Formats: sequence, structure tokens, C-alpha cells
Amino acid sequence: MRRDFYLGVDVGSISVKTALLDSEKRVVKTVYRRMFGKPLPVLKDILEELQDEFPDMRVLKCGATGTGGELAATIIGGLFFNEVVAQSRAAAHVVPSARTVIEMGGQDSKLIIMKKDDLKGAVLEDFAMNTVCAAGTGSFLDQQATRLGYPIEKEFGEMALKSKNPARVAGRCSVFAKTDMIHLQQVGTPDYDIVAGLCFAVARSFKSNVARGKKMERPIAFIGGVASNIGVVRGFEKELELADGELLIPELHAVTGAIGAALSALESAEEKQYAGPASITEYLGVRRAVENFLEPMTHKDNGHDYNIAVHPIRPNADGSKPVVYIGIDVGSLSTNVVALDENAHVVSRRYLRTSGKPIEAVARGLKEVGEELAGKVEVGGVGTTGSGRYMTGDYVGADAVRNEITAQATAAVHFVPDCDTIFEIGGQDSKYIALKDGAVVDFEMNKVCAAGTGSFIEEQAERLNLDIKRDFSEAAFTADRPGKFGERCTVFIESDLVANQQKGSPAGDLAAGLAYSIVKNYLQVVGDRKIGDKVLFQGGVAWNKAVVAAFSKVTGKKIHIPPHHDVTGAIGTALIAMRYMKNRPGLKTRFKGFDLSGRKYKVSSFECKACDNVCDVSRVKFEDEAAHYYGARCELFEKTSKKEGAKPPDLFAERNELLFGDWLDKKKPLRDGRKVVGIPRVLTTYELFPFWSTFLEELGCEVVLSGRTNQQIVLESAVLITAETCFPIKLIHGHVADLVNKGVDAIFMPSVLTLGHDKAKFKASQLCPYVQASSYMVKGAVDLSARNVELWEPPVNFHRGDDKVARELAEVGRKAGASRSRVARAVEKARAAQSRFRDAMWARGAEVLAGLREKNKAVVIISRPYNGCDPGINMDLPRKLGDMGITAIPMDMLALPEEAILAQNPDMYWRSGQRIQAAAEAVRKNPLLNAVYISNFKCGPDSFINYHVQSQMRGKPFLHLEVDEHSADAGAITRCEAFLDSLENTDPAEYAGREHGRPARAGGGGRKLYLPYMCDHAYSLAAAYRHSGVDAEVLPKTDHASLETGRKFSTGKECIPFRLTLGDVMKKALSPGFEPAKSTFFMPSTEGPCRFGQYSSVLRMQLDKLGMHDALMLSPNSEVGYDGVGEYSRSFKRVAWRGVAAVDVLQKLLNETRPYEVRLGSTDAAYKAALAVVVKSVENGAKDIFERMYDVLDLFRAVEADRSVRRPVIGVVGEIYVRLHSFINMNVERRIEEMGGEAWTAPFGEWIFYCTDRYVSK
Repeated sequence: MRRDFYLGVDVGSISVKTALLDSEKRVVKTVYRRMFGKPLPVLKDILEELQDEFPDMRVLKCGATGTGGELAATIIGGLFFNEVVAQSRAAAHVVPSARTVIEMGGQDSKLIIMKKDDLKGAVLEDFAMNTVCAAGTGSFLDQQATRLGYPIEKEFGEMALKSKNPARVAGRCSVFAKTDMIHLQQVGTPDYDIVAGLCFAVARSFKSNVARGKKMERPIAFIGGVASNIGVVRGFEKELELADGELLIPELHAVTGAIGAALSALESAEEKQYAGPASITEYLGVRRAVENFLEPMTHKDNGHDYNIAVHPIRPNADGSKPVVYIGIDVGSLSTNVVALDENAHVVSRRYLRTSGKPIEAVARGLKEVGEELAGKVEVGGVGTTGSGRYMTGDYVGADAVRNEITAQATAAVHFVPDCDTIFEIGGQDSKYIALKDGAVVDFEMNKVCAAGTGSFIEEQAERLNLDIKRDFSEAAFTADRPGKFGERCTVFIESDLVANQQKGSPAGDLAAGLAYSIVKNYLQVVGDRKIGDKVLFQGGVAWNKAVVAAFSKVTGKKIHIPPHHDVTGAIGTALIAMRYMKNRPGLKTRFKGFDLSGRKYKVSSFECKACDNVCDVSRVKFEDEAAHYYGARCELFEKTSKKEGAKPPDLFAERNELLFGDWLDKKKPLRDGRKVVGIPRVLTTYELFPFWSTFLEELGCEVVLSGRTNQQIVLESAVLITAETCFPIKLIHGHVADLVNKGVDAIFMPSVLTLGHDKAKFKASQLCPYVQASSYMVKGAVDLSARNVELWEPPVNFHRGDDKVARELAEVGRKAGASRSRVARAVEKARAAQSRFRDAMWARGAEVLAGLREKNKAVVIISRPYNGCDPGINMDLPRKLGDMGITAIPMDMLALPEEAILAQNPDMYWRSGQRIQAAAEAVRKNPLLNAVYISNFKCGPDSFINYHVQSQMRGKPFLHLEVDEHSADAGAITRCEAFLDSLENTDPAEYAGREHGRPARAGGGGRKLYLPYMCDHAYSLAAAYRHSGVDAEVLPKTDHASLETGRKFSTGKECIPFRLTLGDVMKKALSPGFEPAKSTFFMPSTEGPCRFGQYSSVLRMQLDKLGMHDALMLSPNSEVGYDGVGEYSRSFKRVAWRGVAAVDVLQKLLNETRPYEVRLGSTDAAYKAALAVVVKSVENGAKDIFERMYDVLDLFRAVEADRSVRRPVIGVVGEIYVRLHSFINMNVERRIEEMGGEAWTAPFGEWIFYCTDRYVSK
């Protein structure tokens, strides 16, 4: 007798789940199985096993869900269901009392809000998902468990329960989390605290990045594979402040997707015949190649033989023991120990896995080297390097502790004296080093993000079930079509990899694609820096022949692998120790011996609350030694390690005194009867506090300042944020919460739109959009009314002058009970206070500059005041530079040469960009100054300002640091040390005379005007130009080649519209027969604050780099209502506008007709004909455009349509380029139509109306 079942299949990124349900909706059988990169074979095995277990089974219907569910449904004859639909249906079935559902799987996470329905029971009301980033999910925990060496299934979660002080780990990004873990391990943090920190980080990440302020009604169900992890369960209970019984974990939590798919199929009216496992066998019989692919790589060894041979150790001629020098490099993945003889030959070496236990790895490496050299040598000196160099130095008794850049360069020059470029890729970071005459003259390291490094490729090799040492390269060399994966972010690459796996792509194609991704990610780090003629590839990843071949293929250079390439850091620091000791005859080494494995030590951690920093401090107590402390930002625990000699002045502390004065020590309001107004210590407060505090005090208010940025404020911000932004914007939320807790009556957060100018009068002085809108973001994230706190948020435009500012602040005066005249007087006094602050800063800066005598002893911190001067954001970098004997100067202590920037770049409309460029100019011209440039990770304006800083410095080296909530500062210290070392080899005077030259450009007529394609309106605009006598042509539509070209000429941090536009322009510029002197590119501009207005200047830079100085840029500006476009004929604007309006009408007709067409493609044909009618009319002056629109209407009326069932109308809004450009929005209009909807897209004309409104209102 046959048994009827409903089958559910959930194909995820890590596992395949199935569920069999009977007709009564009872779960009969479930299977959960990891797929290790082979989803379809695993699904086939499961389905065959089910057939064997239930030989009388008949599957009436099959439902599939998950990231690979659509393909699985197509193959096996199932119905596909969206994951949210499937999971919510399952939740209603297995845990019907839940009001909120948290679902977390391998690569995604969901928040599902349920409501009660009288007929259906619990039904879906609302949902939220992680966006493009899959960090903080199951695969994230898998990777960290593997790194730490604990099985994810049980031991990982149990270990978290042992922790009483969970470490603070970034949970938003797996790469940041790895970096945090490494630094925690390097300072001896116990594994159970790190594991607990990871679990709590996942919960925090979900709360801040997925829930984003949505109300989570109790009880809450936790489903998905991650719900098996009791550590994460504990994290959610703590982070969501849940009582016992409020977090429900159903028994079948790991397979709810499959259950939901089966239930959805059972309840669906749609029929489909289940084809069984044989269909998968048939599918797998056909080789499926990746769709987007690169050229196959060539298997070449480039002449190297991976020489890791050691020299034999021999006694000296006089019978004495030879002297050796030990080098130790403690990295994230590996710990390397080498011994060099006095001729710098490697006589012993060890390459060991760090495995999250750096002290044990060092002890083991020393012991093994010691046993090999036992009784044969004397140790003359020891050097340490790597991310754990300071703790390792204390542990072993190092004589020299040096940064990784200097160590790697020292080894490279030792082996290949004429090398000029070093590529080094380690487990967690990558480095580019430029050398001249054997000395470092420039370097770059990956900044906040460590994507595409050694640990990443190891993890993905494991996903492919390939041994990284034995199988990976061989598989890659078999690839016919290496995959073209995402770039820059490991999570995006991983998502592409998973998608191709689920299509059945061969492992070789995927491995080769990964090798290419590593190279392309690395070259993003290199940026515009020159790759020389003698390139050395160092680091553990150089073992990977596929990566070596990919480097050679992409760069076109021969890649050299030096001897002992995998331990060059250790060799370099051993050479440094050798030179250090030989230069100090008679100095005895501090080395504590080879056998430290028996040496006892104890590690503990605590939260130091001695100041507002609230640091997590690790205490490491070695046997018979005083305790060592790591992780503190202040000097409290560093009394024994401070440098000797007088420290330079702390100019940032002086700046804070000038800025905040008595408010620095004021912790609570006085409550003396005045209205208490809180000012968050963020954003423009770091430069305008004298103005605002004076203004409010003059109105009779008591001013309270929020506390210093500390870990509590950072964590509070993470909980409250509702959008992914840069770090300073996130911090607003925590500072506002701090003020609310202090009991203020109101919070003062003006929407500062523009700032004033000191000297140079730029046309605009915008702040970034997030700063302008910060008060609105807080209002949407923090319920101030529930605490009876007012939000004062006046819009302020300082560039309009104090009289208008007084009018803008009149409403604040009313709330404070002050008259308009009092407000005006308060503004006048506030301006005087702000001027006193500025003048005092400039006077102190002039004193400092006058006192400089030596080169390389002073650096200007180039930054916005709110990230460069906030110790909680800048990692207390100025103090750390002071510890190195360097004077750190705030850039606003200098009277900046803004007039020079106005002459060079008049179109820079961000006030921060104007100042930052001027600071770069000041540093370049002063041989006694160097620059540390601090920018924000995820900052839109910085992605363009960075180009200008690079240009402004004219080749003078500077250090660029990106900051984020990622808290570890060891990487910043490494970069600073390496930067200071490299400055010893440069001549700062050679850059001072390099002036900004504007290349001569050919003039004359006879040019063709090229318009980048954004949407079909480009064709009508080109027609308007042709009507005016200009030979205008629309560039070909954007495609994947445009995207690749744009990537090649950009940094990867710009917005996607710019990268695609850049790709389209560069494709044309590089095409055969292109004549720059006869070409002009159309690129409109604005006055900000959006990045769009900077496109033309950066496009100009990129064309100039190609030597195409004669190609011109036509950049009409919204600031003058785009009047510049009318220079060709007086009627141009009228004709162009008619064309725009006409194409808007065409697109409305298209969207209203195509969903109902009877004959597929007939609407597109009508639209194409109608567009030709409009373009022809516009080219002839658009005088008959109204008559021609009746012709257009007839074309659409002729399309046979069935409107008997109206479709839901879905609005498409958003940034103009993204919503209108079908390539980048992945044809969202057609996707809506395929799913049964009708799209309504905001028209192009809306942008014209907006720009006109802004122009008229000025």
C-alpha cells in the first residue's frame, strides 16, 4: 500500500534539509546534512535514502526553499517558495504561540513578525533580513570555530557558557571579528571569553543590523541551524533582556525551512510532478560551467623552486660555538621561528599554526629549534615582529621589536638586493612595499577590511573540500572558465561562490576564480602605486601556485618567490636583531632560553573603569616576573614601557581644553532652575562647541555635554542604529542615550547644512548628507518623547551669514523663552567665542611650527575634527605618536592655504574636502611636516576626497588610516611605526616645489559629445544637442565590461553609479580609433552634498592619467539651474525638457501596458518605435512633440492586452541612477512584472523639478 507524503527541501549555503509530512501535516521524517560545497549530490543522496527507508513512498507534492531551492525545485519537479514565506509558515506550525521569530542560517538571518488571524491562526505581518552582507550568521560562527579549533556542533557553544567576562568582538563583519579575535589572542585573552564574545556579537549584530528598532513582541521563537548553539542562545537572552520562557527553541528548529516548504506545497493550488533523485543524476551528468568567467591561468613556476633548505650548523674554527640570532613572527594563522648564523644563513626554521594560542605556538617553535641546535650554538640576540610582537617580546626576552613592514623589507633586500616591489599576503593582512636602493620609500596595508587574505582562501578551500596545500592549485589549473566573483568583501565573494556551487560548477573553476579574487583584492590595496620590475611575493599564500599564476596573469609581471618566503618576517626581524646587537658591542641578549614550554603563566582580563575609555585589559603574569598589561589606551599600566626622554606636547589635549573648557569635568547638570540642554559630543560639536555652548548659555540654558566616546557608548549606539553608516554617525545614538540618562530637558542637535569660510570663498560649503540628517536619524531611532526629552533641531546654514543664522535659530529661542533680539545678541556672542577659539588654535599652531627643528618629528593629523580629535574614534593615536617621540598636530591648528585649493579645485563643495585638501597642501610644502590622514570606513565623501588628497600630496608619502567601530589599535600602531621607519629614506624637500599643473588641452570645434547611458532619456538629450548643432552620441549601454573597467580605474569605495559611469567613459576612451582632441564627455555636476557633483573631477583625473588631456569634460551645474547646457542654442533647454518629459510618458505607458500584454514582446516593440518617434521630433526641435505623442499613444493602444485582472501596483523609488538603470537594478521592473505586479517608477523629470526648486529657492 502506498503512503502519500509531502516533501520539503531547503538548500542553504552550508547544509541541505528535508522534511516529509503526511496529509495531516504531521512531520514524519527530517534530515539535516552539511553539504561541503556539493548541494545537489547531497540532496540526491538524501532523497535516495528516503526512498530506501520508505519504499512505498509517493510524493504528492514537493516544495523547495533556500538560496539553492529554486534550482532544486526546477530539477526535481517542486514548487519554489520564498524563504520568508516558508519559515513563517513553519513557525506558525511548530511554535504557534510565537509573536516574533528569529531565523538564522548559514548565510542569512531574518526577523519575522507574526500576528494572529481568526481564520488562519498565526500569519506573517512584517519581516526584515540581512542585506547584501551575510556576516554574523552561521557560516561566520563556523569559520571562527574552525580558527579556534573547537567543533561548532556542541563544544563551541558550551565553552561560551564558561565565560564571566565575554570579550568585545565585532559581529557585523566576519573579517573585523577575525581581526578582533587575533588581537585578543595576542594579548592572552582566554578562548572561552572570545567564544562568548562571538556569540554575544552575533546577537548584537542581529539586533542592530536586522531588527533595526523593530518591536520584538514576546514570546520569541529562535529557529534555524544557529539555534542549536547554546552560546548564541545565551547571547540573545542577554542582549534582548528576555525572561525565562520568553525565548522558545522548537525541537525541529534546524529544519523549519524544509517543513515550511512542505506545508506551503501542501496548501498550494499549483500542481507539479515530483521527478525524484534520478532527475538530479541526469542534471549532474552535464558539466555546468560558471556563467561569468575569466581567462584560464597558465601553470608556471616562474623559475622558483620554493627553496626552504637550511644550512648545516658548524663549530667555529677555534672550536667555539657559533652565534645565532633568533627571529620570531607571530601572526594570525602562523607563528614562525628562525635561527640565522652570523652569515645570515637560515640554520633552523619552524612554520607553525598559531591556532589561537600564540604563547603556546612560540614556546613550541623555540623548543623545536632549541632541540635542533641543542648545545651547538650561542644566542646573540632575538627579534620579534607580527601582530603579537610586544607580548612575545616580553615572553621570550626580545632585544629588538619591529613592525612587519620593516621586517619583511629587510628580509627581501637580504635575498634579492635589487628588488623594488614586495607583495606580501599573510593570514589576516596584506602589504605592498616599494623599495628604492634597498630602503622602504612607500608602503600600504589593507585598512579596516582584511578581505582576500590567507585565512579567507583557506576557509573557502575547505568549503570546496580541497586541501589548500595539496589540491587547491592543481584544481585551479584544470579550470577552463575561472569564476568571476565579487571583490573587496569576503562575504560577497563567498556568496558568489555558494551561488555557483549550487549550480553545479566544477571545483576547479571555483578554485581558479578564488585565486583571481585574492589577486584583485590585493591590487585594490595597492591602488595607484607603481608596481616595479623586480616583484617579490612573500608570505604563506606564496605557497599557492594558483595565486602566483593569477598575479602574473593580472599584472603582466614576472613574480619572484624568495627563499623561505613563508618565514620572511621572522628572517627580517632576526637580521634586525643581529644588526642591533652588533652595533652595541658588549650588550648581552635578554633571551630567556629555548625551553619556555614549562614556564608557567596566567592570563586574565578585566574591564578598567579608571577613566571614560572603559578598556578591556588583559593581564599576563609570567612566572617570576611582574605582570604585563595589554589593551589599555591610556598610560595607567604602561609605566615600565614608556620611552625615555621628554615627550612632545599633547596638542590634542590642549585643543580639547580650548574647545570644551570647564565642560570637560562637568559630569551632571547643576539643576539650578535653568532649562538643561544636552549637546552630544559628536560631529560638528568637535569644532562648533564654543558657538553652541555660548549661544545656549546666553539664552539662559544650562549646557550639559555628553561623555567621552567609550565602549558603553559604542555598544549603546550599536543597539540603537537603524542604518549602516560610518562610525561617527553611529555614535550619535549612544551619545544621545548618554544625555537622556543624565536627565536633560532637551537635546540640541542642529541640522547643520553648511559651514562658513575663513578666507577662500568657495561656491558651497556643504556637510555630508548623514551629518545634515543626523537629527532626523536619531528621531527615528530613539524614543525621546517617552523620556519627556525635547529635540531641538533647527536647520542652520552658516554660509549665509549670522543674520540669517539668527533667523534660523529663532525657534530655539522661542523654546528657551528668549526674544528674537536676544537670539540675535546670543548669535553675536557665540560668533565671538568661536573666533576666539579659532584664533587661539592658529596662534598655538604657529608656535609649534616655529619650534620645529628636525624632520620627521611632527605629523599633522588630517581629518574631520570629529574623527581626528575624538579619542574614542582615533584610537588615541595622537598620544601613541607622542609615545614614539612624534608631535601630533591637529590640522585646524594651522592657518590652511584654502585660497590655493580654491584656485586648483573650485568645484569641491564639501567643507571637509576643502580643508583636508588645504591641509595636504600645507604638509606637502613644509619639509618638517608629514601627514597621517584619518578617514571613515564607509564614508561616501571620503571615497572621492581620497583622490584629491593623493593628488595634492604630489607623491609625498603619507599614512592613510580608515577608522570604524573595530576597536583593535595594534594595526594602527604597526602602520605608524612602519610609516616613521619609511620616512628615514625619503627627502621631504623634493616634494615642496611640486606644484599643481593643469595640462594644456586642445581647443577648437569639430568635437563629438559622448553622453553616458543612464536611461533612455539620454537618447532624447543627445537629440537635443544635435538640434543645436552638436555631434552628440550616447555611449553603449552599460554591461559587465563596463563594471570591470570601472573597477580597474576606481578604488572600490565609490558609489556604484560612479563606477559604472567611469567604466562606460573609460571603455570609450580606450577603444580603437578614439581621438581625445576630437572628443568631449558629458558629465553634469551639482553643488552637493551627494557625490554626483564630484564625478566629473575624478573622471578628469583618470583621463589625465591615461595621457588623454585633450579630451574635454562638459559639466553643466545644478547650482545655476543647468544653464551651462544652453550655450549651444537659446532653445536648447526647452527642447531638451520636452524630450525628457516625452520619454517619461513613454516609460509610464510601457509600465502600464507590458504586464497585461497578450503577445510577449509586443509592448517592447511599441516602446522602441515610440522612442524613435520622440528622438526624431526632438532632433527637429520638438515643435511637433505634442502631435507626435498622439502617434505614440496609438502605438501602445495597438498592443493587445488583457486587463481583466488588475495587478498590484508596486512603486519603485530611490536614487535616480539606480532606479532608472536596468543593468544595476537587475531589471527590477521586469522582475515585478514576472511576479505578477505592475511597476510604477519615479520619473526622471522628478530630478529636474527638484533641481529647479533648489535653484529658485537660493
